[in-house]
Amino acid sequence: MQKRVLTGGFALGFIAALFLIPLMFKTASKNMLFNEVASPYDFDKTVSLIADRIDHQPGWHVTQIIDQQQEILSHGGNDVGKVKIIKFCNAKLSGKMLAEDARKYMAVKMPLSIAVYEKSNGKVAIGLMNGYLMARMFSGSDEGEIMEKVVKDMESIMDFVHFRFTIF
Repeated sequence: MQKRVLTGGFALGFIAALFLIPLMFKTASKNMLFNEVASPYDFDKTVSLIADRIDHQPGWHVTQIIDQQQEILSHGGNDVGKVKIIKFCNAKLSGKMLAEDARKYMAVKMPLSIAVYEKSNGKVAIGLMNGYLMARMFSGSDEGEIMEKVVKDMESIMDFVHFRFTIF
């Protein structure tokens, strides 16, 4: 009898884990993969400040600032409000990352991007990928080593909002 209860308990625990673990991951994944930070400045000043800080970070430069609101409107979409995407690159780190054929797939995330947007309540936010998590996923590889350098530079660029990458 006791063996049956124990076996039943393990079976129920296993079945619950099969459903609960994916549910927990789905719930947490948004916060794990992406970061959103409130800006203390208005929209235009936030875009300008980030672009300037990127251009003054050694090795980094802004490659493009996309007015996503205008792109959407000019191609028949609805007005989403103020949204700009700042594209930026570090040629030395990019060159190192893409030097090997085995790492060329990483070009899909180059140049890097930071989004600045104004929410419907008027608050300005900054959105970016969680570089720390990406670096941890590639830990122990050349990709991970390069990403760790990127993470440090990104934190320096974003320190005006006291930003630090974390897993959660």
